[in-house]
Amino acid sequence: MVMHHTAGPRTGEYPSLAVVRDGRADLPGPLANLGLGRSGTVYVIAAGLAYHAGTSRWAGVDPDGRPFDFVNLNARFLGIEAEDDGDGTWTPEQLDCYPRLVAALCYYMRRPASRVCAHRECALPAGRKPDPAGIDMPTFRAHVGSLLVDPLNRIPRNRPAAPVKPVKDDDAMYIKCQLTPSGSPAIAILSGPIFVGLGTEQERQSAEAAIAAGAICQWVNPATWNELDRRSHALCDNPRPVAVTQLPQDATR
Repeated sequence: MVMHHTAGPRTGEYPSLAVVRDGRADLPGPLANLGLGRSGTVYVIAAGLAYHAGTSRWAGVDPDGRPFDFVNLNARFLGIEAEDDGDGTWTPEQLDCYPRLVAALCYYMRRPASRVCAHRECALPAGRKPDPAGIDMPTFRAHVGSLLVDPLNRIPRNRPAAPVKPVKDDDAMYIKCQLTPSGSPAIAILSGPIFVGLGTEQERQSAEAAIAAGAICQWVNPATWNELDRRSHALCDNPRPVAVTQLPQDATR
């Protein structure tokens, strides 16, 4: 996700809505996927492509050690335009809701806090953009990460934090596939429509241990593996509801 401020009027709940939704004379809308008003209200602007980042790049390493590198983030990252005139003075409601909104999106898309950046961090050339003013991003990402430790209890407002405990995903299962004639089978986790490949040796060992302990594991053929991967990427890169159909009968090994 890319975080922005609107640089709009000094007063009003979300006076920049029309511009964010419809665009400007020099740039067509939508200019973000979501908006955040001064009351903490979230405005759903658009799904899919939004012209919010321009020439941009965000690269780093996820907590599990996997590197990532994305460029031209308009079509790859969600954009959030929070109402502020650019002076960095946020309302208490915005300061409370901005990290909760970002954490909720990370949780739904199964993405870590390292995938969240400020426009000023990703815009190219460096220094091209200042937003969102007044928000220290390392601190913000740390806050989002703390919410993701126990998302169902910590993200909702006015719910006291419960002791940290694993969240049981009843629909989660391991998926295995022999993608090449030789070598070890590929392993992934399927949770709802989200399909995540496990690439590191540590991840594979953890998955095999869970399977040996009784976790659900389904063998699929390469065509089904590729389709699950395609649908998951379609949902995360262009977040519209995408239903994952039942695995075909010939998908078992």
